[in-house]
Amino acid sequence: MNLNLIGLFVEIVECGNLSAAARKLNVTRSNVSHQLKALEQETGALLLQRSPRGLALTEAGQMLYQYGQRMLGDLGTTRACIDSLGQTLRGHMRISVPTGFGRFFAAPLLMEFARAHPGITLSVTFDNEIQDLIAAQIDVALRIARNPPLDNIAREVFSIDLMLFASADYLERHGPVNDPSELETRTLIARPYPGRRVPLRLVHHSKPKEDYTLTLQPALESADFPFLADAVCQGLGIGLLPAYVSHCPSYHALRPILPDYRIQTDPQSLYIMTLPSRYPSPATRTLVEFLRERIGLLIRGPQDAVSTRHHNRRTEADRPS
Repeated sequence: MNLNLIGLFVEIVECGNLSAAARKLNVTRSNVSHQLKALEQETGALLLQRSPRGLALTEAGQMLYQYGQRMLGDLGTTRACIDSLGQTLRGHMRISVPTGFGRFFAAPLLMEFARAHPGITLSVTFDNEIQDLIAAQIDVALRIARNPPLDNIAREVFSIDLMLFASADYLERHGPVNDPSELETRTLIARPYPGRRVPLRLVHHSKPKEDYTLTLQPALESADFPFLADAVCQGLGIGLLPAYVSHCPSYHALRPILPDYRIQTDPQSLYIMTLPSRYPSPATRTLVEFLRERIGLLIRGPQDAVSTRHHNRRTEADRPS
């Protein structure tokens, strides 16, 4: 199958129509249309259908597009590997990071990486919802999850503990919290939970028998942790936040609440996720290792970084051979 025709087909899909693909490739629309017909004749299948919204992939077209992306990706990786022999790393990386951790830590790290590797260009998306790396056209994603998708390579960076925080102003106005039961009379700030009910289990670090289970309703909730942390800083309540917030310079003034207790609620970890590939590009390998090492160094403190652990969510039998 003609690799040039496959590359053209991928461009058509990603541009959304034949005219846009023609402009990008600096050829005529009729030339693009002619080559598309040649590819459909070669595959023996209709690849695109017209719809009111534009072009729509057929089942065969969707399959060819996905395989075409991988083939072109492998080709680009091969070229990058050859070009990088004894030279500066080059390539383009599409990265997705969660909003909270992205703003707290990933953003400055990615800027540091960009300065250190000017030959690698970055497209960075701050999004908590991206799950399908292929559909979203993402090369590397930082994801907070309990169980990452099995069809991706997931490297656990560290487990995320939750802690309770309050501002000095809040504690001055409302008094300290000396016992978990007192939380029921306080204002809680937290991310959304089903039914607006936050299940909390607090276990004393040195006295495991001191085990409290509470269900609280937050007065303020959001999936954006920087917003929640700002609200806690302004004294609006007690925040249920990731422990890594304490490492962010903007929030050093926050006071931990009930630090003798460990919160055993909704265990999750931060993962660096990539698509399975036998030949990851030098740019991908460099970025992944940079993030694993630097995030691990940043987070060591109240949490144990596990940056040396590499959890491949696929079995050896599932790996491409």
